[in-house]
Amino acid sequence: MIVDPQPPLSPSTARGVVLVVDDQMQNIQVVGTVLTREGYEVIPATSGAQALQRIAARLPDLVLLDVVMPDVDGFAVCKRLREHPDTAGLPVIFVSAANDSETIVRGLEAGGVDYITKPFNKAELLARVRTQVDLQRARETTTRILRERENIVSMVAHDLKNPLGAIRFSAQTLLELPPEKIVTASDLTGHIITTCDQMLKFIDRFLNNRAKETEHERMTTVPISGEQIKEMLTAWYPTAKRKNTTLSVQLSETPLHASGDLFTVRQIVDNLMSNAVKFSPLGSQIVSRIYSENERFIIDIEDEGPGFTESDLARIFQDYTRLSARPTGGESSTGLGLAIAKRGADRMGAKLTVDNLPTGQGCIARLTLPLVTSAA
Repeated sequence: MIVDPQPPLSPSTARGVVLVVDDQMQNIQVVGTVLTREGYEVIPATSGAQALQRIAARLPDLVLLDVVMPDVDGFAVCKRLREHPDTAGLPVIFVSAANDSETIVRGLEAGGVDYITKPFNKAELLARVRTQVDLQRARETTTRILRERENIVSMVAHDLKNPLGAIRFSAQTLLELPPEKIVTASDLTGHIITTCDQMLKFIDRFLNNRAKETEHERMTTVPISGEQIKEMLTAWYPTAKRKNTTLSVQLSETPLHASGDLFTVRQIVDNLMSNAVKFSPLGSQIVSRIYSENERFIIDIEDEGPGFTESDLARIFQDYTRLSARPTGGESSTGLGLAIAKRGADRMGAKLTVDNLPTGQGCIARLTLPLVTSAA
């Protein structure tokens, strides 16, 4: 007998979650007994209104829906499900004593995927339930894979965009240099080579990770010196200069080393610096500090941009978040940079925070890593 509420089966043991809707509890008990014995989790509903409430609280894999009910009939329930984007693809099988062709056609036109007449054959019911649950779970898996693939493509495009922009800027500057500026040309050429090397490493690592790992990105934890972090930050001098923005990097005189994955730390720093430069007003200042505090290695990046609203801060690390502030130099913004940085920090066991400065003008991004006593 089905008892409401019943203890749910865990996702690993349940073959599927089926909502059984019928205004007669006896009918729910009969169908529920058949399904639970086969390993399905059954959610009962004794009216159309209750069925909609149950679906809003928890989306099942399949709905077995009676047609004739006193408040909202099965046809109306099915139509409402089809009208809402979250439930438009939810499979519904009508289960009814009405077996005339007109009612069956009406059920299918309302959005039902199948129609079973009462009294039903147990084997037939299980076969149809199994087919629809398996199809629904396959659709959900396909949708999830496609969504993950789209996110991966967006992340790759985003992380290649910054170095490509730096390369283009350096190459454009080279074209505009007079012949006597040989030293500057040499520096810019070196910057182009270094940036290209970083892009190639990123692509190689991305391809290797996708080939070897599907769930977790492999990381190599090594000591990272304060000097290495400083080089990552100062690499943004040319980009900041283009917006007449002063970039200063302050490194503690005491030699410091952090524990982390070098590639991921560089990725995080680049995304944070990209945001700082992108949203800083022309002629403003960006201050970066590298220091230790309470046995932690800390990287602070402060800018004089407009800061964030409460709404921004509540969703700042979500994918494709468009902030209220707009880039000050006409740059594009995908809304992925901070989300990528936060995921990288979480995978390393580091802490990333972004907040407004107490002065009310500008913001501070802080990456906190474990501090190690030696580079060995």
